[in-house]
Amino acid sequence: MTKTTSITVTLDPQTHAVFQEAVELTAKAGAEVTVSQLLQQHLQDEIPKESPRRIAQNYLKSVVRQIKEISPGSRKDQGETPGRTG
Repeated sequence: MTKTTSITVTLDPQTHAVFQEAVELTAKAGAEVTVSQLLQQHLQDEIPKESPRRIAQNYLKSVVRQIKEISPGSRKDQGETPGRTG
């Protein structure tokens, strides 16, 4: 059974360049495809290799990494309480 879902994917420039190059290689082989088609096929090929637990872990690690990147002074201010002096 196939279930359809719609998603929007934003690729960083490096990743988009990889898929764009794959589009060009595919065109040289005589098949016209889009980045979207290649990305969809790639996802369909790779997802069965992953477990639901691993997918969730990777997502949560990504979220934590992003929070750490945007947290002001996330490392240097640990342990300090604003307004308190020695």
